[in-house]
Amino acid sequence: AGLLTVTGPDPASAEFALAEGTYEVLVDETSPAYLGGLAAVAAAAGRVLPQLADAYRTGAGVPYAAYGPDGVSAQSALNRPAFVNSLVAEWLPQLPDVLARLREEADPARVADLACGTGWAAIELAKAFPHIRVDGLDNDEASVAIGRRHASDHGVADRVDLEVVDLADESADWSPRYDLVLFIECVHDFPRPVEALRHARAAVRPGGTVLVVDERAAESFTAPGDEVERFFAAASAIWCLPQGRVGPDPEPVGTLIRPAIMRDLARRAGYTDAGILPIEHPVWRFYRLTP
Repeated sequence: AGLLTVTGPDPASAEFALAEGTYEVLVDETSPAYLGGLAAVAAAAGRVLPQLADAYRTGAGVPYAAYGPDGVSAQSALNRPAFVNSLVAEWLPQLPDVLARLREEADPARVADLACGTGWAAIELAKAFPHIRVDGLDNDEASVAIGRRHASDHGVADRVDLEVVDLADESADWSPRYDLVLFIECVHDFPRPVEALRHARAAVRPGGTVLVVDERAAESFTAPGDEVERFFAAASAIWCLPQGRVGPDPEPVGTLIRPAIMRDLARRAGYTDAGILPIEHPVWRFYRLTP
């Protein structure tokens, strides 16, 4: 397959090594090119195939928890490299006022990472800004438990608090206390995205920022779509859309979340603007929502 090089004619005694570029893609878990998590995607999707077939027949959903530990591992592995390499070094400099707020030591900022998964974004923020506090909220108990271990392993558990919370739950505490609220690669998965966005708006302090990072779907529908669009459509069918059909009154979006859709969700959640930031990324688009 070209993944290995071979020195010697006899497989029993030959020397095998990784071909150039393979280490970054399949082994280095923090490399920007790392795609090792895709193997876990295949395993997780295989686990739920009977439920997926039933969901498409009935209109029901398939909960994230049904995808099992492979699902958690895949989601975590595919997103972590961006948090390690880009979150602080590339994304935040495009928000100079937010960056300045995070650097204030006299009055430490407070950040919410909503749909935090296994906590990698929260951990990277806490490492970069040693005085801030980060709350990570997610409705998946398995992800939160793993994230707490990650925070402890990286020495930031005293400032990174991960909790199990349904982001659409009206009874949760959404009082204004955050300077920055993050939704990273998750709004398109939500069964009730408007409620989650509305609660984020309620939880941000006056002058605070809500940053949404989500799929860079094309501005409008075209057929055939480009390679990214085709990948999004395929992934949505087996992963995102079924998860978005869970619970009462679902309003799933799926990975083909175009700018017009995001602006409409933000408007319905009470925001006055959903501006697109000039951040280049092959698969994600960045929105700054104005409360």
